Amino acid sequence: MYRKLILLLLLIFTTLLFSYTINITALTGSEIYFDSQFMGTVTETPFTIEVPDDKSGYLEIKKLGYSDFIAYIELLGNESQITAEQVPLTKLIFDINVDSVNIKYTFLNQNYDIPLPPSYEVDIPYTVEKIIIEKDGFFAKEINLELKPFDKKNLSIALIPIDEILLESNPPQANVFVDGKLVGKTPITVKRSNFDIISLEKEGYLVNTLKDLPQDDRILVELENGIELFVDSEPKDVGVFLDNEYVGSTPMKGLFPTGTYNLTLSKLGYVSTNLMIELTQNGLNKYYVELNPLLNTISFLNSENYEFNIDGKYVGKGIDSIILDDSPHFVRIISGKKSLEFPIYRDFYDKMESIDLNKLSTVNVYSLHNTPVSFLGKTQKTPAFFLYNMLNNPQFVNVRTLNRTYSILLEPSESVDIYTGSDFGNLFITTNVKDPLIYIDGQYLNYKDCFGYPLKSGDYTIEVRKFNEIKQQKVTISPGEKSFVHFEFDSHVPVKVDFTGEKYTINGEEFTHTEKVLYLPSGPNLFSNGEMSVVIFVNEPMYVDLDKLFGGL
Repeated sequence: MYRKLILLLLLIFTTLLFSYTINITALTGSEIYFDSQFMGTVTETPFTIEVPDDKSGYLEIKKLGYSDFIAYIELLGNESQITAEQVPLTKLIFDINVDSVNIKYTFLNQNYDIPLPPSYEVDIPYTVEKIIIEKDGFFAKEINLELKPFDKKNLSIALIPIDEILLESNPPQANVFVDGKLVGKTPITVKRSNFDIISLEKEGYLVNTLKDLPQDDRILVELENGIELFVDSEPKDVGVFLDNEYVGSTPMKGLFPTGTYNLTLSKLGYVSTNLMIELTQNGLNKYYVELNPLLNTISFLNSENYEFNIDGKYVGKGIDSIILDDSPHFVRIISGKKSLEFPIYRDFYDKMESIDLNKLSTVNVYSLHNTPVSFLGKTQKTPAFFLYNMLNNPQFVNVRTLNRTYSILLEPSESVDIYTGSDFGNLFITTNVKDPLIYIDGQYLNYKDCFGYPLKSGDYTIEVRKFNEIKQQKVTISPGEKSFVHFEFDSHVPVKVDFTGEKYTINGEEFTHTEKVLYLPSGPNLFSNGEMSVVIFVNEPMYVDLDKLFGGL
């Protein structure tokens, strides 16, 4: 008996001699664990536990309804003081559109990443201000919180797949069109890979078109109030352009931002009208315009073997007709070794319906001064250009000036040039733009005088200005010879094209869309449906109905 008592005292002494004391300040009722071993329940503070001092370990303090306190205890010295920070919990109840998500948050400088339990309920310290919801294949969702101790908070969350985006608008309930098809109202989720263009429309607001989406799960589209513009005309179905952008055909009604605009009304076969307008909240913003007819068409017969160069630009062969505008143009037509050269402009041909290129000859007369020239009862001042339809056989004709009569032999499909003197040549200046400013050695020249302008022999500098752009070329004039210079400007014009056929070409490029706005180079453009080829001069926004064009305007 005495011996057993000695062993017990020895055991107690050894334990006290080789133990470490931890003094804990924690909430009453907290359970204490050291390296997962239960050490007791806090009944009063400080609460003291003794642990073996042979190794360090984790101290855990738990109390129902509060955050767990975990600390790593390094056994240095004989004892340590621990104050547990225990924060009341709040229960989050999730309503979420997917399962198997992770909840991330930071508490006391420690990052937590926990899976959402099947109950969709998680207890977190009420001091947490932000959580992040994550799932592979979905955009992460960040949620800001305002929690209260021991409270319950319901969270409704929709995670967006990474191949989708949530469209929202201000104001909401805007119609959403994907590639022109109505798919619903905002807010709405759409797949990124299923669209080229998304448009949002709401009555009284401007259409907002999206082409590039951000790499986020959502986008908020701000809709802007618009001003209603109404445009009507006589005739109807006239193309309406605002600042060179096609906006519809008359009668046309639409919403646009406030501001000053260049309003253009265009229809093939009529004189285009240009107006400067101002759209304001208090303005009338309604316009009615009458367009004057303007159609002068030159049609060609037997043109399949003839190549056309118009205003210095090669257009192609087999052209059936040219629709003239109100500017002069110069045509060079070649077939083998034969060539025809003549200007074209409205009413020049006495409303001639068609020209047979196998029977056409031209007489072009040049002089150093504006000399009157007569040919078959018609008189022009030089440079003079006469067209003559003849039979297939060569024929002698007379050309008269004040001082002389010229007897010349005309052949079909060829032009004959007459120079009234031997000390000059002549210059042809062409461009692809309308009404350029032209200078020869610094002296202004009217564009209407640019075809066959007489110059004495020598070197000259030709300068052309358009769109604040200046181009120059040097040219050498030789006696009795023609010189050609061409100036090409990089100018493209919007053209609205309507066509119900299967396909058509413009300048050799094939199109199949029935309605399309194209930006065509200014100058002559060749339209073809495979059966007919028509040249149209494009210098300002135009509306072209190809059905009427190929069917005969």
